Amino acid sequence: MEKPLKKTPLYDRNVALGGKMVEFAGYLMPVWYPTGIVKEHQAVRENVGLFDLTHMGEFFIKGVRSLEFIQHLTSNDVRKIGNGGVQYTLFPTPEGGTVDDLLVYQISPEHYLMVVNAANIDKDWKWLNAHNDFGVELKNASDSYSLLAVQGPNSEEVLTRAGFANVAYDHPFTFRRVKRDTERVFLCVTGYTGERGFEIVVKNPQAPELWEDLMSAGEKLGITPVGLGARDTLRLEAGLCLYGHELNETTSVMEANLAWAVGWSKDFLGKDVLVRHNEEGTSRLLFGLVVEKRLGSPRPQAKVFADSEEVGVVTSGSYSPTLDKNIAFCYLRTELCAPGREVAVEVRNKQVPATVVKPPFVEHRLFKH
Repeated sequence: MEKPLKKTPLYDRNVALGGKMVEFAGYLMPVWYPTGIVKEHQAVRENVGLFDLTHMGEFFIKGVRSLEFIQHLTSNDVRKIGNGGVQYTLFPTPEGGTVDDLLVYQISPEHYLMVVNAANIDKDWKWLNAHNDFGVELKNASDSYSLLAVQGPNSEEVLTRAGFANVAYDHPFTFRRVKRDTERVFLCVTGYTGERGFEIVVKNPQAPELWEDLMSAGEKLGITPVGLGARDTLRLEAGLCLYGHELNETTSVMEANLAWAVGWSKDFLGKDVLVRHNEEGTSRLLFGLVVEKRLGSPRPQAKVFADSEEVGVVTSGSYSPTLDKNIAFCYLRTELCAPGREVAVEVRNKQVPATVVKPPFVEHRLFKH
């Protein structure tokens, strides 16, 4: 028997705003609003957008060996961040694949928050418990917390008008626990868009009022609610991986061009495979393609060709509103990963010319501009 679809605490707000609700990771989520994906996308690049991301998972890890536990399971080195720091990292498998990518937040050396992908909540929770030989306390709080994101160059102004103090001084990949009403919320300088922005983790009962406060604070600025459709085009332009597309249990961190998210000076599960990949190289790498607008957008699983030979496969593709061209992620033979190289890619059962580029397609702007 299938589980009934979950509704976030913001479901009624999303419906009232005309959100097109679709199933995603067991939730009914807005894929777009009446403004449409392109205008939502442009709002985040040029102004400010508000996202309901409550489908994401939240795990708390607590105990004297918490750091040791996380260091064992994740690729990056948590010792780099300190209290109030946030780190992008991955769960490698012993075979060199990837269980998930995630963010780790250090509350204290003995207390951490993990935010994981919505589609992987159950899998990640089992993974943590299966490897908990460290006696740490694990709490799956995914059904108790909401996540709202305010993204774009005017995000600081919206938060300031909504009563959050000193946000202009918050550095990317940090967080603060600030009091709002009677509860503390996590105010995080993080996002999935490549723009200056914030993500706010709050307990479910607080979420509807916070949403209304943010919408009211941003009304004169023209704040736009943004659905999952524009979230995907924004992250693709920013060159950010999506699990299930660029990452999976047969794809290594090194193939995905994520060596920067590996702490080579520590031991962790699956390190030996990644070290070998780093020393010997891999046969393929995650790279980008740009296709002229008139030729159409490559879709996932489209084949890539060089001199009539199949040399790669597309993992994500979309029209880029910022570039006014089509862009795609693809796994490409390593020797062909040279910016400016011309290849061909399948679009609507035809091969069309494409140019190889190194992501991101649009530069990140994580500070106010």
